[in-house]
Amino acid sequence: MLQYTEKAFQFLRSDGNVLILPPPTVPELSSLPPEIADGTKALEHDLMGPYTGLDFILKSRLHHRVVQRKLSPNLGKLIPQLEDELGRAVKDLFPKEADDGWTTVQLYPLLLAVTARTSARAFVGISFCRDQRWLDAAINFVEDLFRTVVILRAFPNWLHPVVSCFIPSCWRGKGYLRQAHQILGSYIQERLDALSEGKELKETFLEPNALNWLVDIAEGSERNSQRLAHTEIALSFAGIHTMLLRQLHVIYDLTAHPEYMNDLHTEISSLTPSWNKASYAQLRRLDSFMRESQRLAPPSVLGLRRIMQKPYTLKDGTHLLKGAYVCVAAYAIENDPKILPEPEKFDGLRSYKDGQLDPDSNIHAFASTETTVLGFGYGKTACPGRFFASLVIKMSIVKLISEYEFEFMPGNDRPKNWFAHEFIFASPWDKIRMRRREKPKCPF
Repeated sequence: MLQYTEKAFQFLRSDGNVLILPPPTVPELSSLPPEIADGTKALEHDLMGPYTGLDFILKSRLHHRVVQRKLSPNLGKLIPQLEDELGRAVKDLFPKEADDGWTTVQLYPLLLAVTARTSARAFVGISFCRDQRWLDAAINFVEDLFRTVVILRAFPNWLHPVVSCFIPSCWRGKGYLRQAHQILGSYIQERLDALSEGKELKETFLEPNALNWLVDIAEGSERNSQRLAHTEIALSFAGIHTMLLRQLHVIYDLTAHPEYMNDLHTEISSLTPSWNKASYAQLRRLDSFMRESQRLAPPSVLGLRRIMQKPYTLKDGTHLLKGAYVCVAAYAIENDPKILPEPEKFDGLRSYKDGQLDPDSNIHAFASTETTVLGFGYGKTACPGRFFASLVIKMSIVKLISEYEFEFMPGNDRPKNWFAHEFIFASPWDKIRMRRREKPKCPF
């Protein structure tokens, strides 16, 4: 696993050199404006934008603005809808055999389907969240994007235009972008026209969801049905990928450490009689368990990835050249024994116990960031979607552990994580056993 030193160092990657900066630079690097160090360009570079279709994020920050200005401030309005859709998705998609006893399932595709549908309620609204065409496009875009990235990263940059022609996932991915426009285009155009002509908006146009908000805040060339449909796919990619992997890791970790289950059930039960929108923020033990799970299995071993837009000299004297790809070793920082006692030990209540020293603070919540907790970035440039992701993950875990029991296959331990380049994935192929509880007590 990637380590770090007290000084910057460089390693070679097939698609270019990567400069790893030391931990003390985290506050400075995170505060640099995109005119100096651009995180969006680094993301587009990492996700092979020209070959996966995500290069459009360089032309507009609309995907970022809609999350920051609309999605995050309106989470309270979305909670009833998300709870409703999650309940319906679990009822529709979970195996009925689990109602009668232990049954064997592949948890990855099961949670992928549930997560896609639940998040779609917030992203595209009730008009499309159960539309199998949209769900297939959103799910398959995510899956094929990472297939394309993993394969292309094995080749040097100069070969990418040639190799991409022979990768089926590359062709399919761009097809899903076209499909997204075919599905959403007429709805988007109708709403754009209604706004332009000052017409009264019909009920579905007033529903709180990202699709309507995108049309509301789009400006200039962004007011284009194709651009807006592609932005929806980008939102779905970010949401589905982040939330699916975290739910899988948490269920695997809870099954591997069942001693925490009673604490989590007690916490949920204590809030059940008066369960409301604010209850999710009071799930401090679950926050802690999710944070510990992410510490040991983050989405990537790298953090604060930037591409330098102009030369810059850090306070420690390190000179960064224009065009340099820089980042920090996030996994190594979060698992440094000098920073965290016994980092090799899984302590699901680690953050909860730290938080007891300051019970009025949310600094130890799953969505909070610190200079040594970098799963969502740090500072003003931290991921704006982390609050939505935290909410949906908590909602899902509460539902799952309140209504179902899980156990590994006989003789098996926790499924091993899979590593591809700097990415960490929960195992998609392993099977697990599940059954519905005799007396399920989900608070919603």
